[in-house]
Parts: sequence; C-alpha cells; structure tokens
Amino acid sequence: MPQNFQDRLAAAIQRCRTPAVVGIDPVYESLPPALRREQPTVRQAADQVHAFCRTLIDIAAAHAPAVKLNSAFFEALYEHGVATYYRLVRHAHARGLLVIGDIKRGDIGSTARLYARGHLAAPPFADVDADCIPDAVTLAGYLGEGAVRPFVEAAAAGGRGVYVLVRPSDPGADEIHGFGGPAGRAFYQHMAELVARWGGGAALVGQCGLSCVGAVVAPKDAASTSALRNTMPVTPWLVPGYGAQGAGVEACRPCFLPGGRGAIINASRSVIYAFSRPELAARGSQDWEACVDRACAAFAADVAPLAGC
Repeated sequence: MPQNFQDRLAAAIQRCRTPAVVGIDPVYESLPPALRREQPTVRQAADQVHAFCRTLIDIAAAHAPAVKLNSAFFEALYEHGVATYYRLVRHAHARGLLVIGDIKRGDIGSTARLYARGHLAAPPFADVDADCIPDAVTLAGYLGEGAVRPFVEAAAAGGRGVYVLVRPSDPGADEIHGFGGPAGRAFYQHMAELVARWGGGAALVGQCGLSCVGAVVAPKDAASTSALRNTMPVTPWLVPGYGAQGAGVEACRPCFLPGGRGAIINASRSVIYAFSRPELAARGSQDWEACVDRACAAFAADVAPLAGC
C-alpha cells in the first residue's frame, strides 16, 4: 500500500524545517526582461516560461518541501503550455519536491473520473512517466461528493492527496462563501463539515493523524479560522493569502493544529516575482535569480516557527 500523502508531506516539512509551499503562477509578460521578447510565438513563450519555472523550482528545492503549479497559467499557452506543466511536475519531482497541481476541477460522474485520471491517478499508458503526475491537487467541491470522490479514490490508491476549496483568500469570494452569515451558518462552514466527512474514513488517515483529503482555507480572522480548525481536526490545510494578498504569520497561526501540524502555507507572487520589488533588488544584486532566492529563503524562515521548526 502506498504511503499516505500527508505522511510524506510531514516528513518533507521536518526535513526542510518549514511548512512553506512556493506557488508557481507564470505570466509571460511578467517574466524577467532577459527571458522576454517582443511578439513571441506561443512556442517561444512556452519555452521561456519553462526556463523561468525550472529556475524557480531549483531555487525552491533549496528552501521548501513543495511547490504548487497553477495549471491555468500554463493552459493559457495552449498545447505547449500544457506540455510544459507536466514537464515541470517531472522536474520538481527530480529535485526532491512534492508537487501540488492547482487545477480546481469540480465536475461529476464520468467527467470527474476523467479529470482524476488526467491529473492525479497513476498513468494507464506504458509510455507516460508517473513522475509527471502531481502528488496532490486542488478541487472545487460545489457539485457535491460526486465531484470529489473519484479524486479521493485515486489519491487513496496512489498515495496522493486532494485539497478541496473551503474558504478562498479573494475578498470577492466572500459574497458566496460567507452566504448565510453572520446571523446564520455561513456556506464555508457547511463546506468545512462536508470536507471533514469526506476525508474522515480510517483508510484515508495516515500515521501522522491527518487525512489525504485536505481543505484550502484562507485565514480571515482568528475567531472564524480557529472555529474552522476545530471543525476539521484531521483535515490538513493548504493556506493561501500569505505575502502579496496580505496575510502574515500571525494570521496563519490559527490554521495549525497543536504541535504545529496540519497546515502548509503558500506564497506565490511575493516570491516568484521578487525581482520586481525595489527593496529586494536594491539589496546588493540586480540578478533576478538572487532576488527570488532571497525572497524564498525569507518566506521559508518566516513561516518555519508555525510548524515548530
């Protein structure tokens, strides 16, 4: 039986001594000037995105246990971008990183099963390298358990994981996720209870006491975050919102279970585009790679105490 994903993640966090996850969301127009050209072909753009992201992965491997690749940023480059996504998953694995595919799929029936086959399950074809498949993916569970169950089954069978959206970081999402509150029970509370139930089976829980079925939960305020944490005692969290979206270490603290377990913190733009921040570029180097490396190291060190590292 494959090792539970959360057991693998817990070991990686202890090895790297931080719960940091570097989110890789590449936009061609935002790449360092040396990697851009005017009016590129889509293949040229995908090649430069690939070069940029390989370097990001190499940097992240020195500081963090995992990276998160957002598939939308690769799909925008058509077939070349999709191929780049899978190549980068393979490269991250080669560098010893765990990989979260930020795909946010959420359909039912045969569609969900095929999404799970393409993004999480072991490849059924002899000529597809299993290392191009992420260790975990993000999901939207708003069509119910049928949209999540095929991924849970694939995760359980292959030692992989899922993170279901419960409370996104974008303030605009509050009009949906906060529906029913504050007088009533908010929608995100209902989603939290569902995710806890979907991942509560003994066969899904690893030796670390956490399920392979996790939740994406952004910290909004300490009281509501703590209440959600109590609702999901064996549910691991993927926590967005750190850095560019304004959440700091103190906001993330209630996301963790006692002993610093049960959460990983994602930072994307504040790390991968650090070269565009004057205060970092001014600290001794105009080299974009050095700027990203400094930002990644600072992020990893900043959140390390949250996990008791």
